[in-house]
Amino acid sequence: MTPAPSAARRLPPLGCALIAAVALVLPGCGGGGAATAESAAATAPQKQAQPAATAPDTPCPAGVDAFVKSLDSLRRQLAVGLSYDQYAARVKALRGAYEKLPIERIGLPCLAASGTPGELAFNKYIDAANAWGECLADASCDAATIEPVLQRKWRVASRFLAETD
Repeated sequence: MTPAPSAARRLPPLGCALIAAVALVLPGCGGGGAATAESAAATAPQKQAQPAATAPDTPCPAGVDAFVKSLDSLRRQLAVGLSYDQYAARVKALRGAYEKLPIERIGLPCLAASGTPGELAFNKYIDAANAWGECLADASCDAATIEPVLQRKWRVASRFLAETD
């Protein structure tokens, strides 16, 4: 089973969390007017209403660490060799784990250290699954054609994984 090509194109939950977190950090930018006590009071309740993020010195939630470890496990399994069906099953399992990540509890330090590099690696694994599936569906595509493509995508994923803490 091949992951849907369009799924790799949509903005993933961690990407949304990163955008939301950056939006929280930059509310004072622009606007041209001076901040007043009145405007500060108006924004204070909004800050309290935001979900609690991971403190800078707090490690990533367990789900993020488990997801990154699963990505690394897939990387090690690729070194030994997997069939397309085995690979697709592992990518599907990773997608399930990815969708269960506690987005509301992931702080910027965690995103920078593990979340974003892990997500980028996962996207490369999805790209590879899609390319491999497309090759299998094309009678003119063979192992010699697809192997360099897969190796390149897996190598990039491995580099992203090396960036995680």
